[in-house]
Amino acid sequence: MPKLSLLLFLAALVASCSKDSNIDPSKATFQYKVNGNLVIIKNISVADSEYILFKKTRWGTYSIGGYKGASTEMRFGIVSDSLTIGKYIYDSASASAITTWGYPSNINVIVFYNGQLSALAYLGDSVIINVTAYSNGYASGDFTAKLTPARTAAFDYSKRGTTLITEGLFKNIPWAY
Repeated sequence: MPKLSLLLFLAALVASCSKDSNIDPSKATFQYKVNGNLVIIKNISVADSEYILFKKTRWGTYSIGGYKGASTEMRFGIVSDSLTIGKYIYDSASASAITTWGYPSNINVIVFYNGQLSALAYLGDSVIINVTAYSNGYASGDFTAKLTPARTAAFDYSKRGTTLITEGLFKNIPWAY
């Protein structure tokens, strides 16, 4: 009888740790507007060059991103040992502080839109990420950002803060373990 109790306990434990099978990863949503132009990225597959990724990095940050072809990408990171529901706000000083401490800047915000790179680069640039749900291996939330476009070799100071990311949304993004 004790073996049966242990077996039932282990089965319940495994079931409680598994992902919610009612959420279909292909239904994940990642969308945003770049200076008013809507970008929608579906979670099709890496092989098809259109996918959404949510993972914990080895540096204690979470990385969320959407990738579509060679010229469309949006990614950002959240610094946290344990992701919680709430608002995360970063600016250019936050990104450089993480790099200064000897870690890669995983909170950096990168946007490629029609082949143009913009990022969290100068004073006044910022990103606000609001995690509204995080459970069973999936995350949802919204975001906005003000970024600086890059020229071929550097960021253009005269255009700082001119790439505006609005109406950002990520919904039911599966966590890549």
